[in-house]
Amino acid sequence: MNLTLPAYTHIAAILPCYQATGDSTTIIAADGSTTCLTSRVRTVIHRLAKTRAVDLSALRTKTRAATERKNLEPLPLAPGLVLVPVKVRRPRVAGDTTTGYVNLHAVTAVVTNKNKPYQTTVRLSGKTEIPVLWTPATVNHQLALARLAATTAPAQAVMISSFHETFPGYAPELLTLAVKLVDVFNEILCMKQKQ
Repeated sequence: MNLTLPAYTHIAAILPCYQATGDSTTIIAADGSTTCLTSRVRTVIHRLAKTRAVDLSALRTKTRAATERKNLEPLPLAPGLVLVPVKVRRPRVAGDTTTGYVNLHAVTAVVTNKNKPYQTTVRLSGKTEIPVLWTPATVNHQLALARLAATTAPAQAVMISSFHETFPGYAPELLTLAVKLVDVFNEILCMKQKQ
């Protein structure tokens, strides 16, 4: 299955949705535009992890240890993409996904929602608003856990630990620049795929 996904830093949210074809996924970009995929949220998350060469199982294990969560843990997949789980819908059928993800870096505000059953509105860059079933306190707690997970992101730690100071050309101050350069190359490849 070949999914065309936007660049990591352009993803604001990944949400489950119902379409005529069944349970699908909507990706909201940082500019507010949307892309609908026939795949489920879980498949999209696995695909994002695969394109970053991230072992999702190991990432979840390390994030669970850092945040002390047993489920619905944040996923720091890339420096500009920290996915925060939020409950965005009630299932029509047992087994349907109810959890979507917002990018920590795209969240601009968390406010109370007066339209029941939603209790919270998460505002994203691009003037997009996501209604959430959880309370504002729960959403803010999830965002705090995501900030913690982002600071202890295993993807960065693996990169740092895989290079040693004895390695020729090792310069720890260039690591952040190298990570950003890889992300730029990834964005260029994503743009080429769309052409």
